[in-house]
Amino acid sequence: MIVEIYDKNHFIIGCNDRDLLDLMKEQMDGKKIRSVNKIIIPLKSGPKVYRFSKYGLNFASGVKEVMERININVAKRKKNVHIIKSKYGGDIRFDYTCQGIHKPMDHQKIIYNIMIYTDAAAILADPGTCKTGPYLWAIDERIKRGQAKKALIITLSTLKENVYEEMRVQVPHLSGVILGNKIQADKILNKKYKVKKKNVDYDICIANYESMFSLVTLIDEGYFDIVICDEAHRIGSPRSRQTKEIIETFEFVKYKYIVTGTLHANNLMSFFMPFRFLGPDTLPYAKFDYFQREYMYTVDPDGRIWVPRPGSKNIVKQIVGDLSVVFTKEECLDLPPIIRSKLECELGPGQEKFYKELSRDLISEIEDMCSKCDKQNSCDRSCEESVVAKNALVLATKLKQITCGFYINTRFEVNDDGKKKNISNTIILDENPKLSLLIQTLNNMPPDKQIIIWTNHICSVEMIADRIGKSFGKDSYLTCYQKQNAFDQIAKFREKKIPYMIANPSKMGVGHNIQFSNYQIFFSNSHSFVQRDQAESRQHRKGQEHKVTAIDLVVKGTVDELILSALSKKQDLSISLSELARVLKKKIK
Repeated sequence: MIVEIYDKNHFIIGCNDRDLLDLMKEQMDGKKIRSVNKIIIPLKSGPKVYRFSKYGLNFASGVKEVMERININVAKRKKNVHIIKSKYGGDIRFDYTCQGIHKPMDHQKIIYNIMIYTDAAAILADPGTCKTGPYLWAIDERIKRGQAKKALIITLSTLKENVYEEMRVQVPHLSGVILGNKIQADKILNKKYKVKKKNVDYDICIANYESMFSLVTLIDEGYFDIVICDEAHRIGSPRSRQTKEIIETFEFVKYKYIVTGTLHANNLMSFFMPFRFLGPDTLPYAKFDYFQREYMYTVDPDGRIWVPRPGSKNIVKQIVGDLSVVFTKEECLDLPPIIRSKLECELGPGQEKFYKELSRDLISEIEDMCSKCDKQNSCDRSCEESVVAKNALVLATKLKQITCGFYINTRFEVNDDGKKKNISNTIILDENPKLSLLIQTLNNMPPDKQIIIWTNHICSVEMIADRIGKSFGKDSYLTCYQKQNAFDQIAKFREKKIPYMIANPSKMGVGHNIQFSNYQIFFSNSHSFVQRDQAESRQHRKGQEHKVTAIDLVVKGTVDELILSALSKKQDLSISLSELARVLKKKIK
């Protein structure tokens, strides 16, 4: 086996044992070279070759020296991370002069130092902990030191303007631009404007994850010296083409950082791809499938459900801990508390009949499935992975719709061309006690308060808007859902002091600053604790001077209670089909 330097970013390994070569490719995220027994691996995967010493290794000139530099950098990175973290709460070195209006907090100094003294790191901090400022300071300092010329920040589409506005406050001397569609981005990145004065070099480009699939084709290797993935849990899926494109395009960028408060939003393995973005040297195995097989095992015949092997959680904790700083909101911000309360109502008679009929149908459907299953006494929930249409959470969503006063009758048909067409229709129920409870609640609110009303359904946004318009006037509310620009809507909400904002958490519930308001009502909740926590944090963040009041509207004896119970325990609603059937039986007696 011989290891050689292929180019400035890769080693090439030759070996006549194809099985061994395949194994090395899997562990080091390499690529085969057609027609020869060789693979190409990233330089940072190189030191993993030593695992195969027993098979005989021959190194070409310069290979060992490169591998030694990589090992030294990894060790130095870990050491620096642990030293910097140990300073939290003590005498923190901070050699940056801030341009912003706020005095840097201790945790912000730590975030800045992590990014200045490492080439790759993870900032894992709760929503509302002011993470944007420190990473902008770090970019500025790298540019001042001549270590970088251009930086790219990848974030959510709804947050691009927020980051841009934060730039104007924190680093006003740097130039920035928001990348939009491919045509506009091509003109900016490759200086294709016909007017010369428009073809300028920007210090910072801001893009969103959804656009990266098309933008990566415009970005030459070496164009950016720093890439930051903000809300990095968005690249958590190992099968996503978007994730793969981002990792491959920026594989050899000098400085890379991830920022998120929800690294383990989905499962133990959801940390892997964000860390793989940081580099193959941040993980013991650089290929997701191999890592998964080493530290997880499957519990169903189709290999869809994986659970951690004993000790795996501690291994992942160690990997993450060596490369990250973690801050909770309680640790780093002295905020007034959140006051949570629950207001209840009953189903209307017709609504209750519809709810119970659907519940019985679902119970019958679930029990029919379960009676035919060979895992009745040891349910592993594999059916929820393989039969999406029967997923318990999908079924629970139907019931949740009814508590909100409508029902989506999901239907599809296949046309003459063989294409599936969605012919679903929405049934608006005559009774909607929850909507009446909302209006009653708003009538009891202090008159000078601005209130956010959260709901997960498009239909609910429109129903609430219609009722509030009739009750308080058409100028009394704004909405934020579908294609509306969250940044613009929030600006109107703040500047015009409009009383009510009716918003979808997936649209407005991440990254925005709404500290000027301190009341929010959850007309409905999703099954995700992360989404709920993010939504609450739009108000409960630095700059909030008042207690935040969060009110849940709940229909008694329904799935609303089940969802709220899970969220109050800081958990996603995770329930098997058989468990859902059991709960429904209790509720419809």
